[in-house]
Amino acid sequence: MDEPRTERARPMSRDERRAAIALATVPLLEAHGAQVSTRQIAVAAGVAEGTLFRAFDDKVELLTAAAERALDPTAGVAEIDDLPPAADLAAELTQLADVMSARGRRVRRVMFAVHAILASDEGRRATAVRGARGADLLGRPLPGPSPRADAGAVDGPAAHHPGDRLPLHGPSGRDARLRALAEVGAAVVRRVEPYRAELRVEPERLAHLLIATVMGQGPPVLPDDGGVPVAELVDVLL
Repeated sequence: MDEPRTERARPMSRDERRAAIALATVPLLEAHGAQVSTRQIAVAAGVAEGTLFRAFDDKVELLTAAAERALDPTAGVAEIDDLPPAADLAAELTQLADVMSARGRRVRRVMFAVHAILASDEGRRATAVRGARGADLLGRPLPGPSPRADAGAVDGPAAHHPGDRLPLHGPSGRDARLRALAEVGAAVVRRVEPYRAELRVEPERLAHLLIATVMGQGPPVLPDDGGVPVAELVDVLL
């Protein structure tokens, strides 16, 4: 009798491996910031430390990829779309504000970590090396003519600010942020559209006000600082 054949899992491509490692790194980046170790990342991703550096050139590139993953609005939109039906408008706004407030705190922690990473000596070296070969921190070609390889140190003519190559900076970064806000806004509109008859403004305007109110509270000073209570924000909006 023939033994049943077991299907072996298809090996991940390098891009798939990078994506999986970056995703596993996101919670660590939120919790530990730039101090997260490659050992912690390897354990979370279920790989050997050596595998990290076959997928990424260095820790800076890895953490930058994780930050980009954390700031992708897709996860936030999915959280909003997956919310359960609410009993009324107040309950709907409360759960929307809860989700966006929590995501806002996570995004701010990641942003603090990213700036710490890129401002470090390791980050500056990584930026200088990649800038000299015409690539960003994720290995993508830079727009326009590539800097000369012999342009010199970080302060030379080809130098770039450590944060310039993240999608959060410059014109392309602004466009990315606007697209992200538009996606989140559209998700909020879908949630409040059933209450249109109760609103004094259009659902699109309410979505804008809710996002501006919740996301505009600013970075927390202390790790446990939750900002203005959601119930108060919703009460003001109503």
